[in-house]
Amino acid sequence: MNIMANRHTLTRAGELSDELISIRRKIHQNPEIGFDLPKTTALVAEKLKAYGIEFKKVGKAGISAVLGNAEAGGKTFLLRADMDALPFEELNGLTFASSALLGAARILKEREGELRGRVKLMFQPCEEDVGGAADMVEAGVLENPSVDGAMALHVVHHSMGSVGYSTGAACVSSD
Repeated sequence: MNIMANRHTLTRAGELSDELISIRRKIHQNPEIGFDLPKTTALVAEKLKAYGIEFKKVGKAGISAVLGNAEAGGKTFLLRADMDALPFEELNGLTFASSALLGAARILKEREGELRGRVKLMFQPCEEDVGGAADMVEAGVLENPSVDGAMALHVVHHSMGSVGYSTGAACVSSD
């Protein structure tokens, strides 16, 4: 994408912020653990349908979708976000504590014709309790189309508008 396309994407993300905050709060006000995510998976499925994105269930409770045009060639890049909560009560007094991937899905779908490859979305269950990624990989999430690269998304509550990355461990482990 060129610079103007990037500005458009940032502008569109800003336009969606109220909706994405609402989704995030809904998920965090109704936390589900491990593979037992009926409300969360239903919400993700509902939003993907509303955005015109075909998806499939993968493994015990995962969801995956592919955007882009297979005939256009190019590589496939996977974006992963988790859907489950930690099994303890938030003590911060807020009413909320994975809407980012839904926002990316919506923007990518709106600009799908500009993609020079494909983007595979991976909504992963059981990230906090460990085992969800292995379940989805064993169920074939990295195939059809085969994934050439990947990035895992995880909100760590730094200042708004910032993005960080790490090789190796980056957050506290649930083990």
